[in-house]
Amino acid sequence: MKKAFIFYTDMDGVLNLFEKDKHARINMWNPGYYIDLPVREGISDLLERINSDAYVVILSKVINRIGVTREKNIWLQKNISSNAYSDVIYVPYDRSKSDYMYSYYPSILLDDNESNLEECEKKGCHGLFISDIKVSRKYPNVKTMDDIWNFYHDLISKL
Repeated sequence: MKKAFIFYTDMDGVLNLFEKDKHARINMWNPGYYIDLPVREGISDLLERINSDAYVVILSKVINRIGVTREKNIWLQKNISSNAYSDVIYVPYDRSKSDYMYSYYPSILLDDNESNLEECEKKGCHGLFISDIKVSRKYPNVKTMDDIWNFYHDLISKL
């Protein structure tokens, strides 16, 4: 039986290596852009392990361009095991991810954007920061799959 816990994870810059493209904020407007983004090594196996224990929910913002959710779904099917997550929620780019989270339900958000983590924190969620190019001064920084697992495992063991 799964634990009553949600492990939210961002997609762009977390599951995939969106940040590796220095022109990502421009290129993302091109049709088909999201389909071929490189996957973060080991993330699918890690999420499958967590999803067998709790609920993994992918929480990804989408820009206002036709085809983006389709592209992200294709990317997920190609790169992330269907056993690695329980649900996918696409959030309009101008909305807060926290509007789509269960309020005060035990949870973590793994994200590369501190403002998303701050919004999550207001709902009682634990923030976990991952980035290949930035460092958080406020939230725990993780670099490896072991770092993510250890943070999750330590938090779960305290509940």
